[in-house]
Amino acid sequence: MNLIEVRKENHEDIIKGRFIRKVLSETSRDIDKAQREKMSSFRSSFWNNRTFTVTDSDMTYSHLKQHRFVDMRSRNTKEGKVKKKSHPIHNRIIMGHYNNIVKEMKFGYTDAVKQTLLKDNS
Repeated sequence: MNLIEVRKENHEDIIKGRFIRKVLSETSRDIDKAQREKMSSFRSSFWNNRTFTVTDSDMTYSHLKQHRFVDMRSRNTKEGKVKKKSHPIHNRIIMGHYNNIVKEMKFGYTDAVKQTLLKDNS
């Protein structure tokens, strides 16, 4: 491989990285917005301990362990199965957006998107 081919390949990798970062950033904002809408009736600051971190190719969602189980409709206890009110703020929202990320990564990287990313950089 000569130097020109290496530079073209590196240039393509940089554009792909920008695309991935853009998709993950937009999705993290969408997830946060959707969760805030569902949690608008919650008054406790306990629900504010959530953060999204987007790096080059990773999106990390940090939250308390208790937040993970709010979706559950029932719990198994010593006395048996106990039904409770569920709040679909975690699993439904996260998995719905996860599917959108997969689709966007698979089908969203088109020539038009590449041109837009190039224009945004210049």
